[in-house]
Amino acid sequence: AQARGGAATLAAAGIDVAAGPLADEAEAVNEAWLTAMRRGRPFVLWKYAATLDGRSAAADGTSRWITSAAARADVHRLRAEADAVVVGSGTLRADDPHLAVRDREGVTQPLRVAVDTNATALKPDARILDDAAPTLVAVAEDADTGHLPAGTETVRLPRAAAGRGLDVAALLAALHGRGVRSVLLEGGPTLAGAFLAAGAVDKVVGYLAPVLLGAGPAALADAGITTITRALRLDAADVTRLGPDLRITAVPVAPTTTLAEEN
Repeated sequence: AQARGGAATLAAAGIDVAAGPLADEAEAVNEAWLTAMRRGRPFVLWKYAATLDGRSAAADGTSRWITSAAARADVHRLRAEADAVVVGSGTLRADDPHLAVRDREGVTQPLRVAVDTNATALKPDARILDDAAPTLVAVAEDADTGHLPAGTETVRLPRAAAGRGLDVAALLAALHGRGVRSVLLEGGPTLAGAFLAAGAVDKVVGYLAPVLLGAGPAALADAGITTITRALRLDAADVTRLGPDLRITAVPVAPTTTLAEEN
């Protein structure tokens, strides 16, 4: 209420107040906070890396490295700016990711969130469980977590009503309750599809490498879109070259809604 009355308070004190100038810039700077206030959930940025033909890995599962060192360094910038970094069970199995921010002095490490629905992907010696940054393991309400190291912080969530995985809205609500206002969604394709189907992606940053594979997993799995008229249209807000790669930053052209809301 105090924020909404700020302009009136200044005007009453005899200070000229201009509404509108730099509104877009202010919105962009405060996008995480504004999303949290308006929607009651964290702002979600989905980041992915892919070849020019849209592959996130080769047919044998290898993916290191599709993009250049410059692109990978930029990912650490995104991590440093996020309150939490989220990955799914496929990424945990394939990459054993660490997810802590490297090569940046004085940063607050983001909360590392491992979405492991059945608690079967995360091994006791997983790199994400070290003490370089805090970690939260999200599992289903009926998952057996007895094999995880003592002291591992877990949150139990309902399963998704349709399909596999956890309920995305419940996950974001749990993170919001922990003070998380911005989430960097690092994948993989199945988790990204679930977030998109739930209408829970606010911005996309894609790192495209001038590489062709012709086979292998796509960067995005099923997002509940079955026809071109239902495609999620994006506005390419920025295109930047990073070494040999392109970084494309895009936002939905309209506020995202869940498929259930559209039906």
